Amino acid sequence: MAIGSASSGFRMRRIPSLDGLRALSIVLVLYGHLRGTRNFSVHSLTVAGDYANVGVRIFFVISGFLITTLLLNENTRTGKINLRAFYVRRAFRILPAAYVYMLCAVAFNWRQLSGADIAIAFSYVTNWSLHPPWILGHLWSLSVEEQFYLLWPGLLALWFRRGRRFVLFAIACGPVVRAALWLLKIPDAADSYFPAVADALATGALLAMLQPELRRLDRVIRSSWFLAVPALTLLLPLLDQHYRFYQTIGLTMLHVGIALSIQHVVVRPYSILNGRFVVWLGVISYSLYLWQQPFLDRHSAAIWSTFPINIILVFVCAVVSHHAVERPFLQAREQWRFFESRSRDGTVLPAD
Repeated sequence: MAIGSASSGFRMRRIPSLDGLRALSIVLVLYGHLRGTRNFSVHSLTVAGDYANVGVRIFFVISGFLITTLLLNENTRTGKINLRAFYVRRAFRILPAAYVYMLCAVAFNWRQLSGADIAIAFSYVTNWSLHPPWILGHLWSLSVEEQFYLLWPGLLALWFRRGRRFVLFAIACGPVVRAALWLLKIPDAADSYFPAVADALATGALLAMLQPELRRLDRVIRSSWFLAVPALTLLLPLLDQHYRFYQTIGLTMLHVGIALSIQHVVVRPYSILNGRFVVWLGVISYSLYLWQQPFLDRHSAAIWSTFPINIILVFVCAVVSHHAVERPFLQAREQWRFFESRSRDGTVLPAD
């Protein structure tokens, strides 16, 4: 994914370290799901599953930050937000790889799936289903992202000056909603219902909106001492045993810590997050996330769910998905951007 600078011709550039952070996120998810699969029983690391969820939340904060940065840049450049162009770009980016995965999942598991399971997955509302089938269960996070894409750009386009109020309200509501779900005895919903997890995306959006203020703190954020923030952030999931605190204030602290960590590694890029292999891992992270589910199933005794065969198959499928589906559609999106821009005012539309 890329953002543009407001220069002549709208030259595109990548934000440093974001692909590296995506790589970290997908490694946390893969490790958390590997735990317990055949030949990979790591009983001593009991918090591994919690860190899989942390990996997803890092994805959420990054997404909120990147999408809002693109929208703010577009508004600065053109004085408005082109919702049609935004949704077309996101469709090219997200839908093809996801629907190819869904079609394959249904084709190979149709006997175990109900019509409702399939309809819920294809309509991107898996996050509202408390007990989705394993093969489609991970689509809850994609559903959350799509619901964010549907709501946030429109709100920002209509009430741009109130953008900070919206995200602050979402952040404040997050722990309240999670506490309410716990009191209603549906705690599982706190990990997937949109109002309960939207604060992670809102925190990323707020990070993008606070860039003018954060530039004044650039010296502090660049400091080596600031590494204490990501270090402490990674310790927060250990509080999961104190369920009520972690699900309310603890997750809010986690999101803020992730956002501050993003700011640190963006303004002070580290080679470990920007090396060739790590960046490649981040680039294919979307396909890795899609295709890890069939093979990293700790409840399956099948050969394809056995380590290391399972992780090899995950990477094989992800690489095929990235090169055969993602990249062709991203190239098609670039062609669409070019012709769409030429047909309007000659200004190149942003990519994301």
